Amino acid sequence: MHERRNLVVFTLLFAALLWGLVAWLVAPDYLKELPPSVGWHKAASLVALCAFGVFAAYVSWVEDKLPEQLMGRTGGRAFEQDGLLFMPMIRVAEVEGRPNHCELSVYYENRFSGDCEAVIHLRPDDAAFFSHHGAREVHFGFRCPGGAFGVVHQPIAIRRKLQGMPVRVQVAAAVRYPKTHGQKLRSRRGQPCGTFDVDWALAYRQSSHELGGEIKLADPATLSLVLPDDVDDDIRRGDFRIEPISEPLSAKIA
Repeated sequence: MHERRNLVVFTLLFAALLWGLVAWLVAPDYLKELPPSVGWHKAASLVALCAFGVFAAYVSWVEDKLPEQLMGRTGGRAFEQDGLLFMPMIRVAEVEGRPNHCELSVYYENRFSGDCEAVIHLRPDDAAFFSHHGAREVHFGFRCPGGAFGVVHQPIAIRRKLQGMPVRVQVAAAVRYPKTHGQKLRSRRGQPCGTFDVDWALAYRQSSHELGGEIKLADPATLSLVLPDDVDDDIRRGDFRIEPISEPLSAKIA
């Protein structure tokens, strides 16, 4: 992002540095008649050096290395757990000839360059929707590459009596960076959400423990979702699928 602009800025900074060296060290002894005057070149080179130096510092340490993309898809709101932003949304899409297929789509965005592992848990009131037959909650884990922006689509069923109604959902997540967070790529933060204990060796398994309401959520955030009408009210099993949206990190950072 902004690779050409940054190249121009650092080129001008280098040119201002050479200009300053000539104006302050060479001109007083060897170029005394330099027009319009040696003093003018000293002042102008100093101003240019300061201006380009400040801008170079900004693009190096302050400016985001990647554009923020998630909140443009989610109405400006997102949850965050330790550098991973995410937002659950419900959509209805025709899949394999099923026009009433409903999915819980969780958009996610990694604020750092390090790869992370994430587990997100959603607890709807009245067990309003579920991902597996007999389940009461939605729980899934995935690996997120550094700087990635994507979406996880989880097929769900919605209880018939609650279709078309608003429902309150408790949201919690656990995130870890196995190696390091790495470089911060985006500065915009999300709303804090709750968390829970995770056995990372079994983090990607969906058992009755994960789906049956037995997990203890610590300080979960709340989200209000309006459930769609005329969709499937039962599901045998629905495995989620991950859909990357942005290109690989190496293709996005200069």
